[in-house]
Amino acid sequence: PNAKDQSLVYAVKDISFHPVHGTFSTCGSDGTIHFWDKDARTRLKTFEAAPGPISATTFNRNGTIFAYAVSYDWSKGHSGMTPGHPNKLMLHACKDDEVKRRPKK
Repeated sequence: PNAKDQSLVYAVKDISFHPVHGTFSTCGSDGTIHFWDKDARTRLKTFEAAPGPISATTFNRNGTIFAYAVSYDWSKGHSGMTPGHPNKLMLHACKDDEVKRRPKK
């Protein structure tokens, strides 16, 4: 196999559903977060990659705040845990256009 036949695969760590609109978020070991509309099968928003894996996410009860944790996920074992690895809890204020379903075509 050559380089074009290879690709990096990262684990999806968490899925959270928006309590009002029914859309959802996914996060992963690659440090990315995406908001999705399952009915329209489209991605609503992509966040910039975090400095480490995203291990957990959730929306507050009315869906106006999205919380996510940046922390080591142990995917590389004990040797992957370095002293400078970030451990952060981040909050994102959700805008309607980021989490609302798209109109059906």
